[in-house]
Amino acid sequence: MAKLLMHTATVTLSLPFDIGSDAEVAALRGAGIPVDALGNAAFGYLFMRLSNNRCDNIFRWFATGLEQKSPEP
Repeated sequence: MAKLLMHTATVTLSLPFDIGSDAEVAALRGAGIPVDALGNAAFGYLFMRLSNNRCDNIFRWFATGLEQKSPEP
């Protein structure tokens, strides 16, 4: 099984859980995350999870994709 290399997110953003989709896209773009009108990253990898307090969404964007290290013989 391939090992996942760890990377630090280029941008981390916390937004309210109940924010509207247009406001969410505007906030992501304002933070420098290149997203389309649906909130999909134009490049890189955008990961979203619920925060520990369950009132916010945490967005983590990695400018380069997450790569997997090939297994060594």
